[in-house]
Amino acid sequence: MMWKTLVFLLALAALCSPCFGLEMEGPEGFKIVVGPRVGVGYMMITPEHFTESLRELFPTGDFFPVLTLFGITLEQRILLGQTRSHFAFQELVLIAGLEQGIALPEAAFLIGYRDYSGLEFGIGPIVHLSGFGVVVALGWTFAYRGVYVPVDISLTIPTGNRPGVVSLTTGFNFQRWSR
Repeated sequence: MMWKTLVFLLALAALCSPCFGLEMEGPEGFKIVVGPRVGVGYMMITPEHFTESLRELFPTGDFFPVLTLFGITLEQRILLGQTRSHFAFQELVLIAGLEQGIALPEAAFLIGYRDYSGLEFGIGPIVHLSGFGVVVALGWTFAYRGVYVPVDISLTIPTGNRPGVVSLTTGFNFQRWSR
């Protein structure tokens, strides 16, 4: 099963890598920002059920449903007129659980809005090893001289094969390209 995880991570890296080496052009009022993310997530499940759900992937060990998150985000912003408010399309790739010796990859694709003050919200699909789901996020982005520091709380809505997950993430983004 580690083979599937490795293939999944390599495919996600291949999809994201063109964004780092290209000089891109786009319409007026369009920005692309990129940067790392870190955080913590809590799966709303008992430690026993969490360990049991991971037995197929990781046959040994006991696991706790609080996981560290490490990843990268790529965001496209469409500015609204002459304000700093904008619509945002965000791709987020994370690996959870490294502190427990496991690697649980996931990718989220959010569509959202960020107000000129920094208040933001978004919603979109999330893909993980146990299937698909929907994630809803709310947060604040602090901006200073082209560096953006998001602080977000998100909820992955429970599905039949995965419990709900509450996550807190932060990081920094910098402008890769704008017009």
